[in-house]
Amino acid sequence: MKLFQRIFLTFFFVIIAAIFVASFSFWLVQDKMAESRFKQQRAFETGLLNSTVTVFQTRGLSGVRETLQDWNNTPTFDNILVISGDSKTDIFQRQIEPSRILAARKFASEYPNSRAVRVAYDPLGEEYIFMLADWDKQQPTRPPSPLMIPGMEMAPVWHELIILSFIIIVGLLLAYILARNISQPIRTLERGMSRLAEGDLETRISHQLLGRRDELAKLAVQFDHMASRLQKLVERERHLLHHVSHEMRSPLARMQALLALLQVQPHKQEQNIKRLESELTRMDKLVGELLTLSRLETANVEMEKDPLKLVPFLENLVEDCRAIACQNNQQIDFHYDPADADATVSANEGYLYRAFDNVLRNAMAYGPEGSKIHICLSGHKHHWHIDIADNGPGVDERQLPHIFTAFYRADSGAHKPGTGLGLAIARHVIGKHHGRISAANVQPNGLNIHFELPELTAKQQKQEKKEREGKEHGQDEDK
Repeated sequence: MKLFQRIFLTFFFVIIAAIFVASFSFWLVQDKMAESRFKQQRAFETGLLNSTVTVFQTRGLSGVRETLQDWNNTPTFDNILVISGDSKTDIFQRQIEPSRILAARKFASEYPNSRAVRVAYDPLGEEYIFMLADWDKQQPTRPPSPLMIPGMEMAPVWHELIILSFIIIVGLLLAYILARNISQPIRTLERGMSRLAEGDLETRISHQLLGRRDELAKLAVQFDHMASRLQKLVERERHLLHHVSHEMRSPLARMQALLALLQVQPHKQEQNIKRLESELTRMDKLVGELLTLSRLETANVEMEKDPLKLVPFLENLVEDCRAIACQNNQQIDFHYDPADADATVSANEGYLYRAFDNVLRNAMAYGPEGSKIHICLSGHKHHWHIDIADNGPGVDERQLPHIFTAFYRADSGAHKPGTGLGLAIARHVIGKHHGRISAANVQPNGLNIHFELPELTAKQQKQEKKEREGKEHGQDEDK
């Protein structure tokens, strides 16, 4: 059974049941109220009837007339009858069926203590019957059936069939509206998912549910976000595959050429082997950076962090890169305020070193010979800021937002060898450290890469130390 049918039948039976329960409950309340009113009215009328008998015995028939005249034009007046002898009318000339009079006289003789029928005699010995018109009525008239409409003059069977038909039609209509209201957006989601599964990554469905403000509309919006994200991921994977193929093809072609040269130029064997080793090293570096980027993007890297003092860390980085800078007659200057000498962050030293090393090597590669590379450390609002600036050609402002994308090479006018993955790796590493990285051009020329890392306070260091000790203690117990 389809979802629409299940929802439709569920709502239909619930609506029908609700209508019948409400109707029966109303009927039951009416019945109880009618019974209560009947008992109250019967008690009042029997009391008035017996009072009338007492008046008759003291004041005679004229006193009875006066007493009952006070209740003229009321149901109580119509229900109290006083009949003399064998008369077929009461004292107010109201016609009464003889059979009713005989039955009342017989009932009074059998039940002389009845309060609904009384027999009394005047001083001349004439008999008078004091009775309620409905003396033999033991219970109230039941209210109409829950399926009856007051005022309709129709046989109850036909009446109830019409009401039942009306209830069923209303139930079907309401159930259809409710079921369609729920199942239609679900079918829209189903069709969207089917198109997405077939490879149509441009599928979007939230615009089809613009009039809704419920959870299904929110689900459609989330579906669009998912489809958009999936489309971007697939496009990025295609982009990555294209660039990896391109990056691999060039060194492979050169290696094939070198292998051919080894066969035809045996006298240059050593030179060609060195070139071959260089190409292999370049490919190995490319594969390594691809694996690193892949792990960072898929969050599979276990980045264990420890307190890291930034000043010694950056000094070691500068010292490691100084030899390469000297080859290009470049200088690396590291500046920081002595008050920030204890600047500390929570970091994975290996990955953070790789991020800064990639940026610093880019600065050396794009900076002209004899230029200076400036590294500056400063603190602001519980964050540490590190800037690495070169004197190179800089990057076009329109290209700045894209330089942290894998394989993106800005058109800076300087064609330098590289994989195009260094800044992408740096962005992911800094993101894993809850920091930010950005780029901006420097006037009159050059590029500045700005790092921002959250400060690790002394209190946080103590807390991290306790957590590490707890983990080590747990590992020792497991052993």
